[in-house]
Amino acid sequence: MRIHEGTYAYDVEQLRDPQTQLSLHWKFTVYRLRPVEKVMCSGEADTREDAETKARGEIARLEAEKHRPAA
Repeated sequence: MRIHEGTYAYDVEQLRDPQTQLSLHWKFTVYRLRPVEKVMCSGEADTREDAETKARGEIARLEAEKHRPAA
C-alpha cells in the first residue's frame, strides 16, 4: 500500500516467513516521486503503526535536509 506525502511516498509491507507463513515484521520503503521516482531509504518495524511512524519520520528528515542551507 503506497501512501503519498507531498513529493514523497512510502510503502508498508508485512513480511512473512516463507515456510510457515507466520508474520515476521513490517517493512517500509520511502520514495522521492519527482522528477523521477527514486528509493530514498527503507527499514523495518515490529508493527504497522511503527513502520508508518518511522516512514513519516524519514520523510520529515528528508524534507528538513532539502530546506537546510548548504554549508
